[in-house]
Amino acid sequence: MPRPIESPAALKLAELLRDTQRQLNTVYARQLAGIREFEATGEIIEGYSSTAAFLCAVLHLTRRDARTRVAQATAALPLTGKALAVGEITAQHVAVIAECLADAPDWLTSEDCAVAEETLVTLAVQADPAVLRRAAARLRGYWDSDGTAPSGDDTGSGSGQGSGEAARPWREFRCHWTRTGRFRFTGEVDGETGALVEQLLVPLAAPDPADATGVPDPRTPAERDGDAFAAIADLAASAPDLPTKAGERAVATVTVSLEQLQGAARAAFLEDGTVLPVSRLRRMLCDAKVYPAVLGGEGQLLDLGRSARTATAAQRRALAVRDLGCTFPGCDRGPKWTNPHHVVHWADGGPTDLENQALCCERHHRLLHHSGWRIAIRDSVVCWIPPALLDPDQKPLRNTAHYRPPATGSVPVPVAASPPAPPEVAQAPGSTAESGMTGAALR
Repeated sequence: MPRPIESPAALKLAELLRDTQRQLNTVYARQLAGIREFEATGEIIEGYSSTAAFLCAVLHLTRRDARTRVAQATAALPLTGKALAVGEITAQHVAVIAECLADAPDWLTSEDCAVAEETLVTLAVQADPAVLRRAAARLRGYWDSDGTAPSGDDTGSGSGQGSGEAARPWREFRCHWTRTGRFRFTGEVDGETGALVEQLLVPLAAPDPADATGVPDPRTPAERDGDAFAAIADLAASAPDLPTKAGERAVATVTVSLEQLQGAARAAFLEDGTVLPVSRLRRMLCDAKVYPAVLGGEGQLLDLGRSARTATAAQRRALAVRDLGCTFPGCDRGPKWTNPHHVVHWADGGPTDLENQALCCERHHRLLHHSGWRIAIRDSVVCWIPPALLDPDQKPLRNTAHYRPPATGSVPVPVAASPPAPPEVAQAPGSTAESGMTGAALR
């Protein structure tokens, strides 16, 4: 595929934007450093009740913004401060990181906080503040899972029921016929059932391909969801016909090894980052089929060479465990929103093997085919190489949005390991490395 040619004017604008944004970031770091130094003196400026009040007067800030800057300046966030000082992250990133770590539970050790900060800063360098905020929310979920059960767990509900709720989750469904002959309904279910419904809806609600004239699917997202619900009702009448998710039947990947499941682990993690109590996982396994996470260990064919153009169900599960979702730097879309992409196109002789495939969501799959971005894989590490317009050095980038912080003694043990160091990227991988990932997938 021919590579886009960037115009000199576009390259010049991109360079200007990068430089000025870096300057804004470093200037904000200098401002915070000044506030921190003044706060350390303990002085009070005459006529003002606090440093925040003085900032309001000098900088014309709201009281909330002024207090936020003082909190950021005085917070013990060395890695965040360093990244801001060299211009790698923005003030919005700093706000998200500071807010997240300010909410850290009291039992979290200083080592845990340092690991959490490093995880967030690494993501902030490559992702926008919205993605970083979602990652911070997941991090809080990991912390919460070490203590009491999450509020959404089925050990309790708004109905006021007590310990018997685990055996009989609280679910409601209300429906009635309208005068025009329509069937209207509302309801609420527990998290486990909600995850199942979502897994059924997502593949069936995908937009239809464009017609012969190039017109895209005209349905709204709500209309597509309605059609998907009708399809599920149809399929329920014939149990063998189950919906697919990105090419295979609805599968939830649970990142917990069988050894942990049989041992003392307190929590497992679904592929979208949801915290799942192991007690609930064991109950789900009673009537679910478990796939070994050392995929290929039970005779599953993971490397097909040139014999097939599309990935098998076993390969899709292996990719979900390896990539954890879309591999584009900063994208936090989970596996169910992605499809495998051939790094070397099948039509160009690329094999349908794990070392030649990477998960991409629809948006970034389209970006890959219509921009200067490229993918390279080596030793099962997926890296994206940006176009010169975005990075003149074209340094390989690895997505860290899906990685969970390395576990210490005070947080639940996740199976997903810390991200490895970026490889020396080979443009056309020629061999397939064996998968050593562990975990369990259930259907």
